[in-house]
Amino acid sequence: MAHLVRLVRESGPLSRAELVRASGLTRPTVMAIVSSLLATGVVTESGTRPARDVSTDRGGRPGSLLRFNGAVRTVVGAKLRTGQLSLWQATADGVVIAERSRQTSWDPDRALDLVVREARRLDRAAGSLGALTVELPGFIDHVHGTVTLPPHGWDHVPVRARLQARLGVPVSLLSPAEAAIVGEVSTGSAGDHRDIVLIFLAAGIGAAIIANGRLVRGAGGVTGELGHCPIGTNRICRCGKRGCLETVAAGWAVRAAAVDALGLPELDRANLTDLAGLADRRVDQVLARAAEALGAATAWLVNLLNPSLVVLAATPFTHGAQSFFDAFSAAALEHAVDRGGPVRIIHGSREAARHGAVQAALERLPAPMRPRLSVVA
Repeated sequence: MAHLVRLVRESGPLSRAELVRASGLTRPTVMAIVSSLLATGVVTESGTRPARDVSTDRGGRPGSLLRFNGAVRTVVGAKLRTGQLSLWQATADGVVIAERSRQTSWDPDRALDLVVREARRLDRAAGSLGALTVELPGFIDHVHGTVTLPPHGWDHVPVRARLQARLGVPVSLLSPAEAAIVGEVSTGSAGDHRDIVLIFLAAGIGAAIIANGRLVRGAGGVTGELGHCPIGTNRICRCGKRGCLETVAAGWAVRAAAVDALGLPELDRANLTDLAGLADRRVDQVLARAAEALGAATAWLVNLLNPSLVVLAATPFTHGAQSFFDAFSAAALEHAVDRGGPVRIIHGSREAARHGAVQAALERLPAPMRPRLSVVA
């Protein structure tokens, strides 16, 4: 069944006779599967081939055409950030048909209540919600579906179970870095690369890995905590430990260093472009240390994993920071063992995270409706 749906989805519209030839299945088998797909609404039937193409159907009579019905199921991708919840509703063929954005708090009960309420509002017109993905920061245990977010008091909150119980559909969770890398692959921004490392620099630092075309999750599901790898400084990190990469290169640390250097509290909201635009030697030194440290840490991943592509994710903190990107890239290549190897370093796309959340939800639909590309599931 899934094979026929993919044929109609990717090569359609197709007649029954064309499906028989393309699938290699017997005519009775195709007829039975098509009847089932029509009954469940996965495919619809309309139109015929133009007269010049009638010869493709034996017997000289134009066959009615079968089309994939993307509206048979919808999915919702959601992103939870400080003070804001964003949601995107898409059809089963990945077309975004609605968006919503609401203010929220980090109280877990209120935040999850809002996710449920807004997902239901989006589904009210279609009535066909099939899956949900939520992108959110923190330590995500993908095995148990829990989230720990110390700055906001989340301690193994059972996000997946609570959302699935209330919505009655499969729910998946993604970190911001995971959502971004899945989006880079699913939209084609990553080209045909199948081994990719993505660095996510915002308030904190995360990483995500695609190996042989699939997202790496690890034994417990907690991967990508590059920011909490030690680099030998004596500075205290927000996690409570000393010497983490974040103490030099994370957004919170870079901003704090700039505020200390210039005595300007308003810089605690500045991004890299803003800071570089100050053209102050002390701030330039802060940025240079951050780029060097982040590049060296990225080289660890390059040396361990041998990816063909490294992506610096597009975040509000990194937006437009070309000089920082250049310094980061130079440091990563300088510390890589194979300096002349095949690895490329590129900017990420700004809409990657949104597409990643939608793609992850699409992969949780029933098998006949899932996209051919499978990155997460």
